[in-house]
Amino acid sequence: MRSTQGPWSGPQGRPAGLLVSVLFAVLLGGCPKPHIHRFTTSPPVACPGDEVTLRWETNGPVRLESNPAVAKLGSKDDSGQQTVTVSGPTTFRLQVSRVFGLKKEMTESEVLSPPKDLKYGIVDAEGQGRFTCSTQTGALESTFQLDGKDISPNVRIGRVTNMNARTLVILKGEASETVAEGANAPGFEGQPAQGLWRLRVPLDEGESCEDALESVDGRLLIKLQLSCPR
Repeated sequence: MRSTQGPWSGPQGRPAGLLVSVLFAVLLGGCPKPHIHRFTTSPPVACPGDEVTLRWETNGPVRLESNPAVAKLGSKDDSGQQTVTVSGPTTFRLQVSRVFGLKKEMTESEVLSPPKDLKYGIVDAEGQGRFTCSTQTGALESTFQLDGKDISPNVRIGRVTNMNARTLVILKGEASETVAEGANAPGFEGQPAQGLWRLRVPLDEGESCEDALESVDGRLLIKLQLSCPR
């Protein structure tokens, strides 16, 4: 008996191309989408010639690129880390792919390089209790720390600006400056940006701690003019 199936047909006379398409659709539908769990650069503020560390966690093969180009990037495992040297402001791009590269997800992480003005400080989210206040000490105050995960040890301070609607006492190391609203504090120039910063708002006569916190909208911010050694 002569077969009705030609070389182009699959089982039960179905065209082989149709079977391949169906199987491919099932494969695409059943495979998890590419997902980037984490992609960071540390520190995110660095001087030319500094090292930064890229860390990533994904669910598929990774490709790393940068602008401007940085050596030894390219194809990587789904999770890992790599330390590279930057020549200035750099944007790193991570792309993860699955199912023969047909499903992709991409994200970017940026390294900033001085000269740059950046804001730092404390925001008191509900329940965090980031501020201390006492009518005995007569001040509302808080602290924040800049360390290696935040900023390169080579980054230096230029001008410091009070970004609050109140007079602010700024303390770092042995330096202390009382700075009016919107004014600049020159006394920190040349210091490393890394370290412990203390911010204090003197209470007005008869002012409660609650009123003082409300007057600054639950936050204390300063703007640092950052620079790199020449």
